[in-house]
Formats: sequence, C-alpha cells, structure tokens
Amino acid sequence: MSILNKKLRHFTNNGLVQSMTSLENAIAVLSRNNEYVDKVLECFSVDRSKEKVIQIGNVKNLLEDISILDSMAEKKDVRVKVRDIVLDKMLEEEAALFTLYGISDLDLVKKLHADHIQVESRYSAKNDVLEIHKLGKFANFCRDNKWSDLLDYINEYIRNHTQNDEFCSARLIRPIESDRYLLRAVTSDKVYRNYGINFSVLVALLSVNRYAISTKSDVFIDNYQIDDSRVYLSFRLGAPVRISDNLELSFSLILENDEIKDSSVSFSGVFQLMYTSGGRNTNITLRPNTSHYPGEMSYNTDMLTYTHSMSIEKVYDRISNLPLYIEKYVSQVAKYAKAIIDIKNPNEVKSFIVEKVSKAKKDEFSKYKEEVLRRLAAIESNSIFDLFEALRSVEELFGEDIVSREYWRKKLFNLLFSRGKDSD
Repeated sequence: MSILNKKLRHFTNNGLVQSMTSLENAIAVLSRNNEYVDKVLECFSVDRSKEKVIQIGNVKNLLEDISILDSMAEKKDVRVKVRDIVLDKMLEEEAALFTLYGISDLDLVKKLHADHIQVESRYSAKNDVLEIHKLGKFANFCRDNKWSDLLDYINEYIRNHTQNDEFCSARLIRPIESDRYLLRAVTSDKVYRNYGINFSVLVALLSVNRYAISTKSDVFIDNYQIDDSRVYLSFRLGAPVRISDNLELSFSLILENDEIKDSSVSFSGVFQLMYTSGGRNTNITLRPNTSHYPGEMSYNTDMLTYTHSMSIEKVYDRISNLPLYIEKYVSQVAKYAKAIIDIKNPNEVKSFIVEKVSKAKKDEFSKYKEEVLRRLAAIESNSIFDLFEALRSVEELFGEDIVSREYWRKKLFNLLFSRGKDSD
C-alpha cells in the first residue's frame, strides 16, 4: 500500500503534438528530490539555454502527475548511526514505531526542537531495521504473544552492547496534510545513491527523446503508474512492425524503479502481437524472460539496468547503448512472434498452459489461478485467433496489478515460445 494515492493513466492515442512539453519544463519538474540534475544534463550534453521540445507524446500528463505527487509530500534522507535507530513498539500489519536519535540535519532539528524523532514504518522499513540484528521474526513472535517486556529488554540490551558506529540513511516522508514523518526505508549511506523516481524519469526521457530524434520515430507514453515510491512507465516506440500478412508487432520500452529498494532501475521490453483473421482482430502482450542474441548480445529479464551504486557517468554509458539494444531486441522478438503464430496445434498449447497454471505456486499469481483457469476453459482454441482471445481475456483479469500482470506476461512468453519451437 502506497503512502500517497497512485497516479495511473492509459492512453489510446499518441497525442504527439498537444501532449508534448518543453525540455525546460521537464527539467523544472524533475529537479525536485533530485540532487543529480546538473550532472545528468552534463552527461547528456544538454544546452538549457535553447528551448527544445521533448519528442514524446503524453509526456505533459506524466509531468503534471509527478508534480502533483511531489507537492503532496516532503521527502527527506536523514543520516544516523545504525545503533541509534531504536525499536519502541511493534504494530500490526508489518509496521513498528522507531525513534531515530542523533539527528544532525539542522533544518529537521530546528523543526523538531530536538535531535530525535519517533517515526512509524512503512513498506519493508520494519524488517530493514530489525534484520540488522536478525530480530524480524522474533519481534513478530513477541508481539503476537504479548511479550513486549521481553522485546524491550532485548532492544535495550542490543543498544547498550552494540559498538557499531556505522551510519545509514533513514528515508522519511511526511504527507503535507500530516505533521508526522514516516520511515520508508533504511539504506546504506556509502554505496546507495538516491536515484529516485525523478532521476530515473529524467534519464529515461532524455534517452528516449534522443532515440526518437535519431530514428525519426513517433514515440509516446501509452500507460504509467506512479506513486510516492515506485514508477512503472511504458513508452510505445515507433509504428507497428509487420511480421506477416496477418500479424503486426508493437514494441514498448518499460522503465521500472522502486526508490525505496536497493535493487536496480530497469528498462525492459514488452511487445504486443496484433493478429487478424477473417476480418477480426485480437492481441496478446508478452514480456521476454530469457533471450539470447548472436555474438555478445545477451539479455535476461531486463534489457538494460543500472544500480544505485553506479556513478552517473556509468549510468550514462549504459543508457547510451539503448538504441542498439532496442534494435536488436525488436529484431529477435520478431522471430519469436513468427514462431508463435506458426504453432500447429493451438488447443494442445492451451492445454499445456492450463497444466502449467494449475501447478503455479507464486504468490503474485496463485490468487488469480482459479479465475485464470475458468477464463481459459471458456474459449475452445481451435485456431491461433481463438488461442489469442483466451490469453487476452486472462490479461484483462490483472487490471492494475503490475506485479501479477508482468509475471503472467513473462511466463506466457516462455510457454508460447517453447511450444512454438516444438512445432517447427
């Protein structure tokens, strides 16, 4: 559950002119909570004195929503010693109260009239702190059994006997309508750079804009979800590629960044197959999970990633190769697409998918399993068109649940491609 209500949009057309915006406006919006703006612009050789338009449709809407979210909360990183984060009380639903001592941020100290603050945890922050001392599961056990006195004793013992003077960064957020800060995460203050939402969106816009200009392609944002900690942003790149008389392929570049985690910022490829038969149209969306290219080109789940420990120069070096990655990716995916529509026994393939779904145990999918099986059973798949219709109906089931939807797209790609190869 996000702290602020997420912004989400889907666009059915590219709106290439009226929904674009200036580079200067994008920089103004994305400079908030982003200490690396000048360095990013330097790496991309951006001349701020020249008025330029970002050649990406629907970017104006994205920036408006980011600006609204940024205005709804104050974010702050506070450097404190690990030993000075003290557990006060365990709460329900994976939350806890902590006090942060020894705050040196002068603005915050002035606001608090103290060098300490009590904060309630959100997201995984409780475990981020407790697992430093391998205390997570035991703390839950004490809470459930009303053994708060035992937990108090252990907490005090750890504080008095820990000589660890290592610092960390406590990531706080305060919704504007509230007077209380919340603890979102605890990260390393040595190797973790704050490559947050605004940083990753700025890098993505500059990169995709460069791609649009160099390839003379129409590029637009077709959907996104964004809240106080996470962004999922989809860029539709170029016109559909015709694979055969009855099949077209559209490619989207996906940016994902969860700024409260230490994991990588990623760019991945999602493609939609649009199939025509007897004057009827259908489509399915797939996300390659493991793809191997000739020579040295090799990708796993993500096309391109950069971590929070990398320098901005290293991030730029990686992102500069994005046009090459896209070209290779689309070329290889086109071969996969042809193999999928050449499947000779679509009903057998559906039965194979049903079998795999029945055995699925992942949390992000198992909650949908019963309804997925019901939808697959509702359509007899005697043709590729019927198979696509059955699979499309499953995609609709996940709605705005990004995690489950992307999991389905990856698994579906693997299943269809493996059966497509078998039918060769």
